Amino acid sequence: MLTDIKPIEHFKDLVGTAIKRQKVNTNELAEFYLSSLLANFILSERLSPEPLAITYIKALGAGRAAQLRQMRQLGDLSLFTSGFFSDSLKRKTVDLDYYMAMGASSYSYVAAIHKEDNTALASLFLELASKFSAFVDVLTEVSERSRLTSSKDILRVYERWLRTKSKHAERLLRDLGIEPYKVSTKTLQ
Repeated sequence: MLTDIKPIEHFKDLVGTAIKRQKVNTNELAEFYLSSLLANFILSERLSPEPLAITYIKALGAGRAAQLRQMRQLGDLSLFTSGFFSDSLKRKTVDLDYYMAMGASSYSYVAAIHKEDNTALASLFLELASKFSAFVDVLTEVSERSRLTSSKDILRVYERWLRTKSKHAERLLRDLGIEPYKVSTKTLQ
């Protein structure tokens, strides 16, 4: 039976437990950011087919607002992929180290831009950059505790549900505690 728990609450508990278990010295803002990141990825289509380097180069050539958004998204995608789907990177041209380097670099860039006008956000993104590998480990533990250890299988089921809206795929996702529904990207902005 599917409970009425909201994804953010579910992930907040898991992220908080993983942070304590791994003794990662962080603050509530970073913990909330990680929980929100997971909830947003579960509820939306945020996995981009574009290579990270192309996204990074496009962001560098964009205006300030677009740079912030694209670099943050690149950091988020890198962190999520590194924590939840690191096994899938074994068969790719680029590996986990590449994703981690791109993510940390992207978050550093966001921190530098925010440094002038928003010190709280600058501190958050600087922490995400400097503790990127520790946060990857936190997300890996959350993945394991969420029974998503077979990333290939769960991603395949999710992709099938996105394409076909299969009731069977939907039931499998719900059995894993994932409530599949499409969220408009406009809603997330």
